[in-house]
Amino acid sequence: MITLTLTGAQSDDFAEANRIYCPTLNGLTVAQADLAFVMPRLDHNRAVRETPRQGDWAALLASDPFGSEVAMFSQLYALGYRGITNWPSSILLDGALRQSMSTIPASPEFEYAFLARAQQAGFRTLAFFISLAQGRGALKAGLKHLVLHPGLLEVETRESSALVLGSLQRIIDTIRTEAPDVTIYAYTSDWHERSVPLSTLEVDGLVRCEATA
Repeated sequence: MITLTLTGAQSDDFAEANRIYCPTLNGLTVAQADLAFVMPRLDHNRAVRETPRQGDWAALLASDPFGSEVAMFSQLYALGYRGITNWPSSILLDGALRQSMSTIPASPEFEYAFLARAQQAGFRTLAFFISLAQGRGALKAGLKHLVLHPGLLEVETRESSALVLGSLQRIIDTIRTEAPDVTIYAYTSDWHERSVPLSTLEVDGLVRCEATA
C-alpha cells in the first residue's frame, strides 16, 4: 500500500518523492490542520513556489484567485513537482460558513476544475473529498485519484468509531462500483488512528498528515 506524507515541514532530502508539501500546516497540530482553509496564515501558493522542491507533490490552495495559473504550473514543474493536490481545501465548509464565503470561489467544484487543468498541464493529481457527492464531482471533472477525508470527527466510543468506518467504507465501495478504475486513498494521522483507525479501510493507499507542533 502506498503511503504519502502530508507535511508543512521542509526537508533537505529531495529524494523523498512521497511527500506532499503543504507549508501552511507548519506549526499546526493535526487537529488544527483541518481548519487550515479558514486560517489565512501565509500566502500559501507563493510559499510553495518559492521553496526548493520538497517531494513530488505540491499541496495548493486551489481557490486562490491571485496570480497566473499558467505561470504557477510552469514554476512548479521547473522546481521538480510532478503532482498537485487541493489542500488546504473547501471540502469541509458547510452551512453558514460556506454561505459567508460564497463571494470567493471556495467550492469543491472549483477545486476539481483547477485540478483538471493541472492534469492537462501534465501533472498527476489527488482530489480530496468527504462525501459521495463530492467524489462523484471529482470523477465528473475527470479526476481518478481521490483522497477520502473523514471530516471533522467527534468520536467518543468504539461503537461510534465503527459507525464512522462503516459509513466511509460504503462511500468507497459505491465509488468503486461506479468507477472501477478509480484509485482511492484514505486521509489519516496518528491522532486520527487513536479514535478511528482509518488505515483499516479497504483503500489503495494512505495520505498521512504529519504533525509539526
